[in-house]
Amino acid sequence: MINKKQIKEDYKSKIQPAGIFAVHNLHDNKMFIGTSKDLPSVLKRFEFTLTMGSFPFQNLIDDYNRLGKNNFEIKVLDELEIKDETEQEIDRELKTLEEMWIEKLKKESVSFYNKK
Repeated sequence: MINKKQIKEDYKSKIQPAGIFAVHNLHDNKMFIGTSKDLPSVLKRFEFTLTMGSFPFQNLIDDYNRLGKNNFEIKVLDELEIKDETEQEIDRELKTLEEMWIEKLKKESVSFYNKK
């Protein structure tokens, strides 16, 4: 018999991969860059929020609706290796990693929906 309580506890105790992700407009080479402590969940949620039009950046929703799903890619750019860090340390590491990716992508002439 399946022990649903144990499955739920196992899922909650499992450390999810944290890192940097991007919603990439392939047509205009424009990106939304973000961080997450649970990459698998955030990737699923972003596709849903874009489809439903509830994403917090209206210009990205407009482009998504205008260009269509096939012109967008949601991808993981980098993952953190989490060991015994505190939540605050993980937040700082994610912020630093995000800034490094933004600088790298700026050099490749990428523009951003959410960064200046």
